[in-house]
Amino acid sequence: MNETKILLVTGKQAKELVKKYSKQSDLKTEVDALPIEIASFMNLNTFLKGLEDRDLEPFSMILVPGQAEFDLQKAEETLGVPVFKGPKHAADIPFVLENFESLNLFKEIPAAEMLEEKISKRAEKQLEKIKKETYEKMTENSNFKVGTEEKSVLAGPDFPLKIVAEIIDAPNLPKNRLLEQAAHYLENGADILDIGMTTEEERSEEIPRIISQLRNNFEVPLSIDTTDRSEIETALAEGIDMIISIDGSTIEHFSGLDVPSVIIPRKSKTGSIIQKPEERVKKLWDLIEKAIDLGYEKPIPDPILEPVNKGFTNSLSAFRKMRRDDPEIPLFMGVGNVIELFDADSIGMTALLVGMASELDISFLLSVEASDKTKRNVSEMAKARDMMLLAERRNSVPKNLGIDLLQLKQKRLRFDPYDEEIEKHSEIIEASPSKENSIQVGKYFKISVLESRIVAVFHSSKKPNVVIKGENAEEVCREILEKGLVEKPSHAAYLGRELQKAEVALRTGRGYVQEEKIFSPENRYPPREKT
Repeated sequence: MNETKILLVTGKQAKELVKKYSKQSDLKTEVDALPIEIASFMNLNTFLKGLEDRDLEPFSMILVPGQAEFDLQKAEETLGVPVFKGPKHAADIPFVLENFESLNLFKEIPAAEMLEEKISKRAEKQLEKIKKETYEKMTENSNFKVGTEEKSVLAGPDFPLKIVAEIIDAPNLPKNRLLEQAAHYLENGADILDIGMTTEEERSEEIPRIISQLRNNFEVPLSIDTTDRSEIETALAEGIDMIISIDGSTIEHFSGLDVPSVIIPRKSKTGSIIQKPEERVKKLWDLIEKAIDLGYEKPIPDPILEPVNKGFTNSLSAFRKMRRDDPEIPLFMGVGNVIELFDADSIGMTALLVGMASELDISFLLSVEASDKTKRNVSEMAKARDMMLLAERRNSVPKNLGIDLLQLKQKRLRFDPYDEEIEKHSEIIEASPSKENSIQVGKYFKISVLESRIVAVFHSSKKPNVVIKGENAEEVCREILEKGLVEKPSHAAYLGRELQKAEVALRTGRGYVQEEKIFSPENRYPPREKT
């Protein structure tokens, strides 16, 4: 038999859904529904009995649902046709069939899971290879180091863009908060820690403490974000690795500057940024040339990315013109103006901005997690950077790479089919709002989210309080039930609902307040189409 033809075996409920998705592939398939309602109830006996009269000669293999737990080897020996696990979800059938030739099917692992793991591992290996190869391309021309010895990173046109993470209002942070913020950024993919100074007043006296505390705990380059001359001087005296930002008011005070320095197109500390792209770029080139004349070893232009509706596209044009003027010069871009000043989820905007930065060969990207809505932005930026590295290597769009930034949506919706025929012979009850109070007399639970954990505190008028902490709703719920802290089924249902809400809040970065909605009603999606 020269042509591949696959028999997809399922249950009656899923038959039409499996047919629908199998038609999306060019591979030849047929669907056979066994005389059982739910495919996951399939066992060896029902499988063999259901196919005993079937002509299997045309098929090169049989795929059973990924949930199947019977002996596939015995089924194969009995039928004389290879039997493997397909995907758990019908929506994954096209995904599996599209990658059929490169996939080694198993009898123990569902096909989609196997394929996703394979693609993910391939992406990891490719990223490691790309990053290793770039370090072998160090040249004396446009590439350079930020930092010294083991506390350095390589930057320039031959290297992946470096993520600079700003510690907001660093002078106001006590040591423990400073180190917590730094550790959070580094764990999430930051390459350089940026000391963000306050705008209200000059705080040079705090700089030695901040640099010392960071140096003693982390082997990573440090930059400082300030336009104040005294603060820059103090930071340089303390061995700072990078300066952000030098403008027209300070450029002449630091002749012979031997650390990388970001130059912005502004005449003075209180001056405005020129709006017209051509004029902005001209001003920036004038400052860069002046810096070179003054002996700056590595001036890095930053045309300044403006907020949306306040000059965003013009500023992007300035970046593009700067890159066209000089294909090799390292560029710096801060994205905080865009994502902080736009009430939309940062993850999608970050993906697009990093894609733009990649096309423009930006060397440094500044992340500022300045508000609750931009928390985790460093990790979003790091993953987007890795996605662009893979896309560039494959000469493809940033899709189907093995890594993604899909947090709330899925490429393929997965759900169990519902057969409306069952309603013809069933009692149908329309659910109504609860009328029963879920509070137990003299006892109650207070549920909170603390950093990355769920906390449930059991308050009782007769016993000491009990505090239960866990990583997810299931762990906490199990402990509550095992300790007999719930008496009424209605209260157990209430706790399960609230604990799951707390876990969703943790996973999505939203806030959690007991008995309040996580998502507002207007954020609901339209009804799902019938299958």
